[in-house]
Amino acid sequence: MNNELQPRRMHPLVAAAAGSIVVVSLLGVAAITGVLPVAKSTDGPATTVDHSQYALTSAQQPSSNAMRSSQVTEQPTQQQAQQTQYAPQQAQYAPQRAPAQRAPAPQPSYAQSSAAPAQRQAATCSTCGTVQSVEPISTQGQASGLGAVGGAVAGGLLGNQFGAGNGRTAMTVVGALGGGLAGNEVEKRVRSETVYRVYVRMDTGKTRYWTYQSAPGVQPGDRVRLENNGLVRAG
Repeated sequence: MNNELQPRRMHPLVAAAAGSIVVVSLLGVAAITGVLPVAKSTDGPATTVDHSQYALTSAQQPSSNAMRSSQVTEQPTQQQAQQTQYAPQQAQYAPQRAPAQRAPAPQPSYAQSSAAPAQRQAATCSTCGTVQSVEPISTQGQASGLGAVGGAVAGGLLGNQFGAGNGRTAMTVVGALGGGLAGNEVEKRVRSETVYRVYVRMDTGKTRYWTYQSAPGVQPGDRVRLENNGLVRAG
């Protein structure tokens, strides 16, 4: 037969794996036998250094915490010291801030209030005042009859000058009557009088008047006072 068995070729990955196993086995045998030195001494110091660094770090942390706590404790003490320093100054300025006490206002008593109007009334001049107006008043006189008689005679004589006979007589009568009436009025006017009435506003609030037979010599607005039942100018 021509079919001959050919040997199978090993896969490269399998060959590499087998080679690595052989190398590892040789290294393990060499390490066990002491051919290769074991690197234990090199690993130890590295581990020790790491622990020392952690120890230093942990040691520094409490010191930093202690410093923080000391700073915290120092701040309240400094604040207390500042408060104690400011306390005397506040105590010194305290009297200046205190408001001044004011004396209570005196309350008016009823006796004082009632006495004030009495004093004002006493100070008011009861006989003094101001002239408000001066009015002239004419009074008609009383007829005695003499004017009527004289007027009748004069009128009769005047009427007798007109007409003749009975007409003259009538005119004489009319003239006598007219003359008598006219004479009576003339006599009244002759006997009439003019008086002056002076109105005064007193300081007490009342209004009074005085009558004068002649001009009183005062004008509205003048200050006057009562003296001997008459008015005189107040100096």
